[in-house]
Amino acid sequence: MTDTAQALTEAFALTGRTALVTGAGSGLAESIAMTLARAGASVVAAHDDSAEAERVAAAIRAAGGQARAARCDPADESSVLALFADLAGRGETADIVILGAMMQGGVPATEMTAGQWDAMFAVNTRGAFLTAREAIRQLRAAGRPGRIIALSTIGSQHPVLTGNAAYGASKAALNQLCRTLAFEHAGDGILVNAILPGAIPGNAPKMEGAMPLGGPGANTERHLLGYGKPGDVGWLAVYLAGPSGSYITGQTFRIDGGFAIG
Repeated sequence: MTDTAQALTEAFALTGRTALVTGAGSGLAESIAMTLARAGASVVAAHDDSAEAERVAAAIRAAGGQARAARCDPADESSVLALFADLAGRGETADIVILGAMMQGGVPATEMTAGQWDAMFAVNTRGAFLTAREAIRQLRAAGRPGRIIALSTIGSQHPVLTGNAAYGASKAALNQLCRTLAFEHAGDGILVNAILPGAIPGNAPKMEGAMPLGGPGANTERHLLGYGKPGDVGWLAVYLAGPSGSYITGQTFRIDGGFAIG
């Protein structure tokens, strides 16, 4: 291997790192978990459905990576606390944390109930806060630096799908949470950033009544490069998590195929 190739490999290497990925049993969080494992990280695939978490962990192991499954409902504080207690009990510290658990929906604001609104924020904002809080507490107790990367959306900055008031608002709050945590914990060596995907298969709404990408109001014509690939998000997460991202914090990274300028 040439010196240049070696330097590039080292810039993206995650060997010896433990990556906790919430929401890893589906969508882009699943793709991120797989990509982090390809870069050498030992992945804890967490999901509120244990069977889905194990499916992803098994796929990573089958591909030669290191992974185990864990159950976590990010909207339930006791579940988040149990997840980090389990990490501590195993002698593990998650120095890469992907806030990938999310709820999406396409219910018009005038038809949305207060319960639906609260449920969206419970997962997308409160759940991310609880997970990040415990991750930072664990990292500080261990005296270790770390990376926290939130999976947000371009819908946090622009209306993309009709009926996404709660989803966009909850993710806009997530963006601000990331900036605040980055500001407060730079001195601890904990870097916090958010990734904002656009029209990428695997980033599809799941909430009942949601409209899929390409449906009414999707504005896919504004994605100048068309649909992206899940790997586009995964490799950006690797970049931010590895040595290559050591001087980046408090940022929101759009992967939108030119949507913002379309």
